[in-house]
Amino acid sequence: MNTLPEPSKTLFVMTEEDVREFYREAYIVARNFISSKSVDIINTSYESGIETLAGRKEWKGLPFSEAAQKELYTTRVIEGLELLMGGELELWLGMYAVVMPGGNGLAWHQDNQYTHVLGHMCNAFVALDTITQENAGLWIAPRSHLLGRLPNENKEPGHRRAAEPANATPAPDLNPGDAVIFHREFLHHSKINHTDRPRRAFAFQIANKNCRFAKTGELVTSKEKC
Repeated sequence: MNTLPEPSKTLFVMTEEDVREFYREAYIVARNFISSKSVDIINTSYESGIETLAGRKEWKGLPFSEAAQKELYTTRVIEGLELLMGGELELWLGMYAVVMPGGNGLAWHQDNQYTHVLGHMCNAFVALDTITQENAGLWIAPRSHLLGRLPNENKEPGHRRAAEPANATPAPDLNPGDAVIFHREFLHHSKINHTDRPRRAFAFQIANKNCRFAKTGELVTSKEKC
């Protein structure tokens, strides 16, 4: 089992070494990506929404709240992600990602298996609780972005699914406010929440403003889904 480091008092600042690691491994762990105050503000903004999920056994995402957008899309975060992605960015999608007690996370997948986007994009999974393998922590496959976009193996309607990668490994445990930032074609999934409390996180996606939908050729800034 991973051992959590002591929470940092300094907020994460992207470096050139982080950028190189991201493109080499397809992900980086950003300790203290947001502050404990921001974690509390985001969780508070979803208190009424999470009550509607009682007893749910499947992962659920609740859409962006105004408070979440304000706390996540700050100047520091934008500047760091612009260094990572190179160019002006668009905050594209975001959701409060909850796995209730006894609930299941998602199977192995790439986010680009859902809406196929061409161009530089990244995703951030921000822990809003202490997240370990006991409460549906992430599993990851380093360098899986080198495989390109994989076919969806789920023949039924619903969530996309990829084959389990040979190098599947549990992600490091996360303190509230820590994040995993990863490539859109990075294979990842989460298992079961074995605790008696919801596992709360926020997942959001950032795109260069010149990214386009593969199906239509339209810019992602149009917000058109395909």
